[in-house]
Amino acid sequence: MEAPDIVGVGNREEWEYFKERHRTFLDRIEDLTAALKAAFIRPVYIAEPVDRIIFLLGRLCAEDFWEIVVLCANGYGVGAQKILRGLYERTVTACYLHLHPEECGAFMDFYWVGQHRLAEAIRRTFGADALPDEKFQEVRDNYEAVKNRFMVTDCKKCGTTRLNHTWSKLDLVSMAAAAGLGALIVPGYYMPTRHAHSTMHAILSRLEESATGGIGFDPGPQREEAHVALVTAHNLILKVLDLQKEHFHLATLEAPVGKCFADYLDIWKHSEPERGVPCQGAQNREQ
Repeated sequence: MEAPDIVGVGNREEWEYFKERHRTFLDRIEDLTAALKAAFIRPVYIAEPVDRIIFLLGRLCAEDFWEIVVLCANGYGVGAQKILRGLYERTVTACYLHLHPEECGAFMDFYWVGQHRLAEAIRRTFGADALPDEKFQEVRDNYEAVKNRFMVTDCKKCGTTRLNHTWSKLDLVSMAAAAGLGALIVPGYYMPTRHAHSTMHAILSRLEESATGGIGFDPGPQREEAHVALVTAHNLILKVLDLQKEHFHLATLEAPVGKCFADYLDIWKHSEPERGVPCQGAQNREQ
């Protein structure tokens, strides 16, 4: 039998560029891989609901990080920025819940608000038969049981209320500051959000001027966006690792995480200024 053709997916030219520009990062990647395995591939004793949430949010962050690396290595810097937005929010949420475990219940209960919105959208779009009555009623009952804790003031003068759009009364920017991640708000939140949402910036960032003065779409790799996304994601995943060590009191992570922080500082010390990407986690650890 003939061997099946192997289809390569990606951009070989960008692979070579990425390897050359980020050679030190790739040389040290085994240290980070080992620390992530030690943090997340292990038996976990779950004492409280917040422990489960912090562990699983961290595991999602690890997956986000590797997705960003793959996109950056192929020149898809804008795509990496879009995933970076989610990685930042998950990191902020995990760090905030570590400091405020009493709010974990609100985080979990808001699940039913989202499920209720989805169930109503399914029925509205596809008809009442698209979702069985018993399933819809289960979602509605759970929603009704929790919705009052998410009501916020809509008009102070009139005293009217509305359902909040998220689980916390804090907006993400305020939560990031409370969780100690405010210094990364620009590269982790504001910049990626402009790419993730339907904005003029998303359009303008992909245009280029031709030699004749015309304007067209730039189909080339987004290498600078990829670079900033990689540095920021690396910073955030170290914060995630440090959180796992602290929250679960994992003495076995002390050395691996310490090595990863030292690697981070060494990897990026010769890099050009990282427009708005402070080495927050590593600097705090050094101090």
